Amino acid sequence: MERGFIITKQGRERFAKLLAGEPLVITRVMVGSGKVENAQEAADLTDLVTPVARGTSTLPSVNGSVVSMIVEYRSDLDGGLDHGFWLNEFGIFAADGDDEVLIYYGTLGDYPAYVSASRNGTVDVRRFPVSVVVVDGVDVQLDYPAGAFMTAEDVRQHCTLVILPQFLDETRGLIAEHNTAPDSHLDIRAEIDGVNSRLGLLELKYGTEIKGNSFTVTFGTLDGLVIEGVWNKAQKRIEF
Repeated sequence: MERGFIITKQGRERFAKLLAGEPLVITRVMVGSGKVENAQEAADLTDLVTPVARGTSTLPSVNGSVVSMIVEYRSDLDGGLDHGFWLNEFGIFAADGDDEVLIYYGTLGDYPAYVSASRNGTVDVRRFPVSVVVVDGVDVQLDYPAGAFMTAEDVRQHCTLVILPQFLDETRGLIAEHNTAPDSHLDIRAEIDGVNSRLGLLELKYGTEIKGNSFTVTFGTLDGLVIEGVWNKAQKRIEF
């Protein structure tokens, strides 16, 4: 069968019940890698030929007698796809009393789309628009969270409540790590060491009784000095 979409026999029977006022409750979306030979085979299906994973969708919208939605498969759904596959079919399932039936089948025919495994935060996304002509006044419901898209308000709340706290925590950790690193803020450390050195000289000058010739030694340069240890030139000190 060439690339196309079809309402299955089960789907036609289910849509007929809408005339009695029963709502159309969509229970799940599935994607797979199977292939059908013709439209008749597709119409007779009760499940995908080769199911692979659950998909999701937008909330269905009703405009007159047309129900529209976008089916989406993301490689990060349900914990992430651990292996790639050729997406060649998808199906929409709906409740029929206590049962679940395949009402809509889509195939990509000879042009399947390869979906990569979810690794290192990368997400592979495939989307398929769906429009079904039914009857006036149909009530369409989803029996699962529609997770294909986020509204602007959804994005704002997610960024404020989830992303921002994570960002701030990560930033605080990086700042704390940077501040304690021995090679950070060398100019500030040198200034502080200079102040401490001058303060030490003042304490030595006015708080110590000196007999003989006084002298001071700094480690801004090693000219004329013989030392043991490692010279930290940036901070003008000897480290042991």
